[in-house]
Amino acid sequence: MKLDNPTFSILIGLVSTEDADRVLEAIDVLSSQEGNHSYEIIIADRMHTTVSDTIRKNYPQITLLPCPPTMSLPMLRTLAFDKAKGEFIVVIEDHNVPSKNWLASFYDAFQKASPDTVAVGGCVENGVTATPLDWATFLCEYSFFLSPVQEGESDVIPGMNVCYRHSVLKGLDRNLLTSGFWETTVHPVLLQNGKKLYSTNDIKLFHSKEFSFALFAKQRFIYSRYYAGLRFKKSDYLHRISACAATVALPPLLLFRMYKQMRSKGRFFSEFKSALPTLFVFTIIWALGEMQGYIFGPGDALAKIE
Repeated sequence: MKLDNPTFSILIGLVSTEDADRVLEAIDVLSSQEGNHSYEIIIADRMHTTVSDTIRKNYPQITLLPCPPTMSLPMLRTLAFDKAKGEFIVVIEDHNVPSKNWLASFYDAFQKASPDTVAVGGCVENGVTATPLDWATFLCEYSFFLSPVQEGESDVIPGMNVCYRHSVLKGLDRNLLTSGFWETTVHPVLLQNGKKLYSTNDIKLFHSKEFSFALFAKQRFIYSRYYAGLRFKKSDYLHRISACAATVALPPLLLFRMYKQMRSKGRFFSEFKSALPTLFVFTIIWALGEMQGYIFGPGDALAKIE
């Protein structure tokens, strides 16, 4: 049964080409959440696979939105947001598995935070830990958000495992929602407008995607091209050329940042060391992607990110 006035609307873009049925695990965990907070799940689907059929057949309470295969993830989330009825809007990826008290922790965090807090983010744990490759793919993206994260008001919260007040997103320029990932387009604007973001370790999510080396390498290149392609205007040739030249320093710099983060976390340092050879390769791929982004712009990279 679909609710008319849920407390939470959970937005998911169905985009994974590998480990695609992980979303079903997330749905099942959500069905057994602690507490009595009502929620709806809205999935914008660009894959149209057997996973889509399973959701349609076995989870009729979920709103499944068929979307074009070339639609970007931010656009998918925005279309899901258009259908949302909840007081709070939660964003996760299709391979994220929440903890049992996840929704209750979001609600409690908003009660603890100051009244002008408009978004709350949590920590991200590794849900796939069998191999050094599993750790490398996780640490590349989420070493900063591995617990412990900053507790309380913060300028930095993740782009998933995040919850917004519906009214705040509704009041934003739609282009902010569709043009990029919300941690880079929406969060800076919220902060500039004097709003507050809140970070807490109480909200825990597991990043649970088993990547092949080939897929993650491709995704690293695509995302870094997208990131670099948007940093400067097309006409800003001097900055683009300078940034392109500076990418040669990125691999050691990125590895050093991860080293410091893992030292400060005090957790999983042996796993970090075992993943170092793979991490080094991924940082080189990231640098090459940035180089292409500075030279040629983002191209259609945003639509290829999963």
